[in-house]
Amino acid sequence: MKRNLRWVALTGLSLVGVGCTVGNPLEPLQRALDRYPEYSIILADMREEGTFSTDYWHQYRVTTGQTEPGSDELVYAENIREWERVDRQTFNRYQPYLGMVILSKGADGSIDQDQHPPGYQYVGNDRYGQWRSEGGGRGGSFWEFYGRYALLSHMIGGFGRPIYRNDWNSYRDNRGRGQPYFGSGTYGTSGTVTRQSNPNFFRRQAARQSVRTQGFSDRVRGRMTGGSARGLGK
Repeated sequence: MKRNLRWVALTGLSLVGVGCTVGNPLEPLQRALDRYPEYSIILADMREEGTFSTDYWHQYRVTTGQTEPGSDELVYAENIREWERVDRQTFNRYQPYLGMVILSKGADGSIDQDQHPPGYQYVGNDRYGQWRSEGGGRGGSFWEFYGRYALLSHMIGGFGRPIYRNDWNSYRDNRGRGQPYFGSGTYGTSGTVTRQSNPNFFRRQAARQSVRTQGFSDRVRGRMTGGSARGLGK
């Protein structure tokens, strides 16, 4: 039976706790989400802490779809999870993918561990929308979500930027080659969308780099001062 779908935003969505041990929290989180017929995990934020010994942290935005009791309607909910401490290997592995889906489960129950822009898994599916001609004699087409799924377009995070068929074709080509799709510098940690949607990450990065630079300058100045003092003592 074909399911109807609707969207709700639930900031208090509760999931099974995944603990605070250092490692890869995606593994226990995947097990906790297994009961949902659909979900996607977006790397919403990440940070480094410490100067001499560094701690690494992830924050995930989790979107789940589940069937309501006594109904075939699939309801979507979204939750920003607390910060999770990760090991350095996990941090480095996902460092390029800020703002992107890093793990998801489709309607067919398959697990997708390939990274992709949020919402792209719905594009091309006529259940959610359709391709429309751009008009004006330009001959292009873009994806338009049906009105009842308008919030899915917000999930893409494109700030009103439509997904053109050429974008979609490039995305599919990249997936066929086993490569992530970042658009033309649009998505991921270096993407223009990410710089708009998560300015706090880049402010933290700049502040951390400033501290490192200042610390290096202080050490160099200290060595120079020490060397001058020893020279005067000869």
